[in-house]
Amino acid sequence: MRIFSRAFSILLVLVLGIAALPTGNAFAALADTQGPVTSLVTFAPASPAVGTTVTVTATVDDTDAGGSTIQSAEFSVNGAFSPMTASDGAFDEVSEDVTGSFTVTQQGKNTVCVQGTDSANNVGAPVCADFTTQSIYTFTGFLPPLRKTSKFIKAGRVIPVKWNLKLAADGTPVSDPAAIVGVESYSVDCTTMSGDPTTAVVEKGPGKTHLRAQHAGKWIFNWKTPKAYKGTCRVMFVMFGDGTMSPTVFINFK
Repeated sequence: MRIFSRAFSILLVLVLGIAALPTGNAFAALADTQGPVTSLVTFAPASPAVGTTVTVTATVDDTDAGGSTIQSAEFSVNGAFSPMTASDGAFDEVSEDVTGSFTVTQQGKNTVCVQGTDSANNVGAPVCADFTTQSIYTFTGFLPPLRKTSKFIKAGRVIPVKWNLKLAADGTPVSDPAAIVGVESYSVDCTTMSGDPTTAVVEKGPGKTHLRAQHAGKWIFNWKTPKAYKGTCRVMFVMFGDGTMSPTVFINFK
């Protein structure tokens, strides 16, 4: 009888112990030490202009990283993270499609990173993708007398720099002075045409002549080329107010 009681007690302890063990998702959460895997980071539109609202989407999946449900997701644009939402309305599955939106404020290259957190509070590694902003302007030029490659222009003379400018969105002619920062140029090797764009200087007109917007988005800048440019080569371009620049033109000064 004593042996039976003792055996019954041991059996009862084992049953109660098994009953106390976590099951299903609870057990998975205890065993899960890996963060979810992020993939398929995409943007729409893919190449936006500054001021455009962009939607970023991604998939956050814990299926092969512990099997916990996804708790949250977040994204960063060149810096701090912001929360994302589940595309189906709730974070309650092991794999979630997620979405977020932002307004582009930085010209040039932008980096967006997405990361997820599972219900075991494991944060996955961020996955990043880059996009480059486009100009809000459509540039047509340079118009004669300049060409893409203009050789042997005499240093010290005034060169009429002409172009047309319209809004890329709807083709509206642009005449707002704020659209143009200035006409700039930098020194380059006359053979390889290589140089450092960061050394570009803002060029000037003769006397009190300024950049002028004409009708239908036509612009003209009378460039008073310095005599010191004689025997050198330069690349010239127009810098726009949105931070982008026009195509360049190569000039060999004589």
